[in-house]
Amino acid sequence: MAVVGVIELGEMRHGGEVAVPEPVRPPVRWRFAWALAGLAVLATTLGPALPDPVPLAEATIPARLGDAAFAVGEQFYVVTSDRTAVYGPRTITAYTLPGATRLWQAPLQLTGALHGVGSAGGQMLISTQPELLEQVETVSIREATGQIMWRRRALFEGVTPRGQVLLWTSLDGTPSASTGSERLEAVDPVTGAVRWAYRVPAGGWLSYRYSGETPTHVVTLLPSGRVEVRDVADARVLAAADLLPSRPPATPASYVQFALDMMLVREGPMAVAYGLDRLERRWRAAIDLASEYVAPYCGDKLCVIAHLGGVRVVDPATGRMLWADPTRSSIRRAGDYLVSEVNGSHGSTQLTTLDPATGRERAQLGEWIVIAPPSDDGELIAMRTDLPTSRAWLARIDPATGGARFFGVVHGVTGDCDMRAGAVICRRLNATVGIWRPVPLP
Repeated sequence: MAVVGVIELGEMRHGGEVAVPEPVRPPVRWRFAWALAGLAVLATTLGPALPDPVPLAEATIPARLGDAAFAVGEQFYVVTSDRTAVYGPRTITAYTLPGATRLWQAPLQLTGALHGVGSAGGQMLISTQPELLEQVETVSIREATGQIMWRRRALFEGVTPRGQVLLWTSLDGTPSASTGSERLEAVDPVTGAVRWAYRVPAGGWLSYRYSGETPTHVVTLLPSGRVEVRDVADARVLAAADLLPSRPPATPASYVQFALDMMLVREGPMAVAYGLDRLERRWRAAIDLASEYVAPYCGDKLCVIAHLGGVRVVDPATGRMLWADPTRSSIRRAGDYLVSEVNGSHGSTQLTTLDPATGRERAQLGEWIVIAPPSDDGELIAMRTDLPTSRAWLARIDPATGGARFFGVVHGVTGDCDMRAGAVICRRLNATVGIWRPVPLP
């Protein structure tokens, strides 16, 4: 099962944490958000320094400007844009990966931008969130045939470890927040049958704790200041404690973030860490959850990233700061190292490898966009784009040495690329989707 946030749509939260852009569930949660601005300066350096490109098998998936294109599991989907006056009824088309063979096409009666997509039990889930909240809807589509199995007036929130689909709805199908009529439901992906339902009390704000892409806990912040932690398997309360000051029901709850097995609660410019299983207090540290977020991909350390730039690495056992670097704007684990982005000259960005214990720079990786999660040994799949020619060179990068092994070049692409099923998938300038994979040796 998998949950995939795909099209830079953001997400809807049901609590005060909506103001904090947490990286917990971003539409392609395992990718770096490396900026493309300034890469035109590479035009004078790329060509002569690169080896001859390796032959790549190429396939094309048709798509138009405005269509949503994304991968879920081992299939790729294109949803036509919601401009019915121009293009006619909305459709969804499924293709194989990496071969790009069309499997089926089906009508899709949904209005508005995609809120999220996911996969569970052989079903693909699509949720939309139009400007009018009462029109939200989620449908479950059979991945093999395109048959719609059920539809609900609800927003898709994720897939639990047991394969149940989390939906945010209300008694009348128009979910909002903290009114006392909202419900969180876990339903069967094939039948839509409700397995459990939790009606959120008036003034209650929800937050989710994730393991990777999978929600594992639901936390309710009540207006009395009480915090309740529930297991997504059955909605039973695992722990409860009075951790927050009381507030009026209509007032958003305090900022809450999750890191490893802890919940961080805002106390002004400080954060207090509680164990999620028992809500026992562990430590208090100078982390401002209103202007900083704790990255979930830093291995056994906590990486604190300021919204306006700068990173700090914190000991998760004590909250003690290990080191800080105000020049960096992103950071994540890659094997035995941390890989970070730092601004270079002329608006370009450089990837560098850091020692996790000290923050000392180990190697400069160059100007790259990482398009796949690190392998077990930390190897990165990355691309380097030449904006004037719209070419992108593909390489495998060793974060320990900074060495790059080029394995191909693609043409006419935007910077929106991904790696799936052993193939590189990019949106082209003409809005179609290109798929490239290495040609087997004879």
